[in-house]
Amino acid sequence: MTKTANTKLLSNVPVSKLTLSALNPRQNVDHSEIEMLAQSIKACGLIQNLVGYPEGDSIGIVAGGRRLRALQVLQESKDILPNYAVPVRLAATEEQAIEWANAENTARKDLNPAEEIKAYGVMEAKGHAPEKIAIAFAQTVRHVKGRLRLAGLAQCILDALEAEKITLDIAAAYTVSSDQEKQAEVFGRLNGQWNGDQLHTIKRSLMDEVGEANDSRAVFVGREAYEAAGGAIREDLFGEDAYYLDSDLLEQLAIDKLEAIRQKQLAQGWKWASASIDLPEICERQRLTRLFAEDVRLTEEQEERRQALIDAENEERATSEELEELETFCELQFLPAQKSVAGVFIAIGYHGELRIEKGYVAEQDQAAAVETGVLKEPKDVAGNSNEPESKEYSQALIEDMNAIRTGAMQEAILGDPELAKDIAIFAMITKSYEGDLPCKIQSGTWRNEAEDHGQNLPEELTATDETRIYGEDVAQSFAAFRLKSEQEKATLLTNAVACSFAARVGGQVPFVELVADTVELDPRKTWTPNSTFFKRLKSGQLDEVKSYIDGKPVGAEFASMKKGDKVARLHGLFNNEADRNGLSIEAKERIANWMPECLKTQYQAPATIEEASEKIAA
Repeated sequence: MTKTANTKLLSNVPVSKLTLSALNPRQNVDHSEIEMLAQSIKACGLIQNLVGYPEGDSIGIVAGGRRLRALQVLQESKDILPNYAVPVRLAATEEQAIEWANAENTARKDLNPAEEIKAYGVMEAKGHAPEKIAIAFAQTVRHVKGRLRLAGLAQCILDALEAEKITLDIAAAYTVSSDQEKQAEVFGRLNGQWNGDQLHTIKRSLMDEVGEANDSRAVFVGREAYEAAGGAIREDLFGEDAYYLDSDLLEQLAIDKLEAIRQKQLAQGWKWASASIDLPEICERQRLTRLFAEDVRLTEEQEERRQALIDAENEERATSEELEELETFCELQFLPAQKSVAGVFIAIGYHGELRIEKGYVAEQDQAAAVETGVLKEPKDVAGNSNEPESKEYSQALIEDMNAIRTGAMQEAILGDPELAKDIAIFAMITKSYEGDLPCKIQSGTWRNEAEDHGQNLPEELTATDETRIYGEDVAQSFAAFRLKSEQEKATLLTNAVACSFAARVGGQVPFVELVADTVELDPRKTWTPNSTFFKRLKSGQLDEVKSYIDGKPVGAEFASMKKGDKVARLHGLFNNEADRNGLSIEAKERIANWMPECLKTQYQAPATIEEASEKIAA
């Protein structure tokens, strides 16, 4: 059809005469998008005509339904009049109308990200604010700001995006840094590599010296305090992340806040108080004797006063403050005599919460503690550590704990493909040059499940039907394997290394413990102690678990229970939320963290390459 013929088909139709035709393929739309499109038309005018077909006294719109709805919104808001002329291309027949409607909707293609970035960048360069650009393109301001952030990427990344060699998500990951040179350097190093499309790897490479919003220090300090001190934050417009760019400032603010808390603890009578970002290693704390808060009783006069206040409160008289003070006094407290010989550790918890562990007696203060009567004698309180000591376990239970620890280690390795690759390469070259492997890597899989022990492992570690990557013809299978994508190969490698890695308890292998420290191994992420586990412990061991939860020597009530009742009580505390109602936050944290000592990591990774070299030399 010629251009002249097309022009004759255009008619200017009053907006009040237009309706949405049943022939229009797009009957359902997002109303928020229509509102944004209406603002765009209001600002820029109607750029593209509609397509319609006469239906009685009106024109049914078969293509351009979103534009029609936007025009109707403007009519309702009186931004345009009912006689506003809308250019409509009219179909001669219903068949032609259907053909045009389907053709437009099939051929319709939104701007690709690279085109959007360029278009938004041009408007910004001409002085238009993101809000203005958002109206012009019928987009949200957040969407526009995100695309403008992409416009500031290194040219090599934009070129790769335009050529569809990388996805928008990958390009967006590079926006966490505004340093184009660093972007280009990281892109050149990662692009095309097996981990080049892993967003966390890209972000970590770019932001290795900053703190994330979920960094325990950031949570502890708070965004308001950090920004008030002049700290800069970069927000990830493509996600929910925020990055604290001044890591040194964040660290100093955390230290200052901890110091203020330390001074308050000293003012409360403690002999010493130690504040640091992290708590000292548990082995260091276990070398100290630990005291526990005492149950303070009210005098007869105070108890009478307390009861009178309760009665008065029931009558709605304003005496709640004094009552609250007496109730607090009734709670477990450290006595002045205890504080005079003991101290506290102050640190930031894993989730940014404040952690204060009280009642530690240094070795040089034990004699004074005995003299004041808060300790009978040092050896008597050795069992009062805040961690229950490991006892002998049956061989069958040890084997199950081997499986529990192995499963937790395998799950952690699954989440760190780079570490899995390093383990595989290191194991291979060690085998080649030294004839033996430094860890229990083997062909096949290690037992990683203990029956009915409350584990929760990913399917990759528990699938019973092993998927072989080769058939009878190994050569053909290898040729097929080489055709797999880098990501597929990386996934296969990670799964294979994870499934072949063992982390047994007792006589731990240093290499395995180094990996455990690297992944911050926590068997409780995949295992929750239950009745199956507890019934295999001795009664005294169950008492130690309960003592650890309570933060004090086990009470007479629990100690006098039958073993079956102790097992049921502990199972409930560890597995049922309702059973933990009324417990303190500290007690709930102890339940969440408790595990036998033999499951814990027995090694700390070197902080630097130099330190590692020194350990090797030693």
